[in-house]
Amino acid sequence: MSAESAYGAGDFDAAGHFIRAAVTAYHAARDEWGEADALAVQGSLARTAGDPAAAVKLYRQALSLFNIVGDLTSTARLYHALAEVRFTTGDYEESAAVQHEGLALLPDDPVMLEGLGYALWYAGHEANALTYLSRALSSAPEKASALLARGQIQADLDRPRPALADLDRLTGREPDQPEFRADLRSARGLSLAAIGRTPEAEAELRAALLLAPQRARTHLRIAAVRLRAGDTVRARAALRAALGAADPLPPEHIERARRMLGRLAETRV
Repeated sequence: MSAESAYGAGDFDAAGHFIRAAVTAYHAARDEWGEADALAVQGSLARTAGDPAAAVKLYRQALSLFNIVGDLTSTARLYHALAEVRFTTGDYEESAAVQHEGLALLPDDPVMLEGLGYALWYAGHEANALTYLSRALSSAPEKASALLARGQIQADLDRPRPALADLDRLTGREPDQPEFRADLRSARGLSLAAIGRTPEAEAELRAALLLAPQRARTHLRIAAVRLRAGDTVRARAALRAALGAADPLPPEHIERARRMLGRLAETRV
């Protein structure tokens, strides 16, 4: 049995044993590429087993060796994996740092450009995020995830027309994922409200809630629309719903929502 077949059969202990033996054998043979590839697989096993710290360490070791042998394709793959581990554990600043590092070697890598845009957005650096998302879209203009991210950021920054320019390109061809569709609808609702198309905005916000009732981002955008209309009571309720939602915001965005709720708590109705 090989590491691959053991992994495919769900026997992660056996897969780990085989891949550790492979790392040792490649190292003894001074086969740097083979050792790097085995370390990358070992990192993926660690990640599957729920040990992100071990995965990061192994991916870093693999990256060093791939850099030595000059395999840019594998280097890019490892940067993607390393940044994704950091992102999924909520370390958005470190995920951004990893992708900055990767882009120094591969400046036009569209996956890293988009990933950096998302990491910067979630870390609260929206203006910088827009720069990298736009670079990603320059090479892949119809990439749905990048369009959605850029459109949402524009909507949240109160730039409704650029937001709608991106978001409307997705309407009718969005993937069948409730969270994606809810984010598209809530961002459109926020932007439509900003340009005075209130009935359409309300319809979009209702649709977003139906798609993903526990999506915190939807409630946060509803709060922004209520504030624009001067309805502080319903804005506070929406902010509380955003902060208590099962599908939470990134930490930086949570802090902003808390500060906004704190200011509204002092507002007389």
